[in-house]
Amino acid sequence: MSISAVIYEPQNDFEQSFFVPIATESFFKECWQPAIEALGLQWTDLFSSGVDVEEEDVPSIIEELIQIKDWAVKNLTEEQRNKMFERITSIQNKLPLAFQRKDAVVFIG
Repeated sequence: MSISAVIYEPQNDFEQSFFVPIATESFFKECWQPAIEALGLQWTDLFSSGVDVEEEDVPSIIEELIQIKDWAVKNLTEEQRNKMFERITSIQNKLPLAFQRKDAVVFIG
């Protein structure tokens, strides 16, 4: 299994093709979860069980991702960091674009 972001009830081609991979469950448990627990994060902690995200939630999620990156610099191997940073950068760039329609809801899980 893996964790990714998709738009609920897509209403156009962009929304149907919106897909942001985040991590395999094993990589999430191995590398993301220790950061989330060490930092006491709330949004990213819900990624493994699944969470609905609305546009106003994006800044909080982006802030948590920045904290995870800072933690990873000190606590992960270079290979783990590179893999994580690639996915975090993708989320940071693509998640805000999901809300072209104001009532769009993104499911991350």
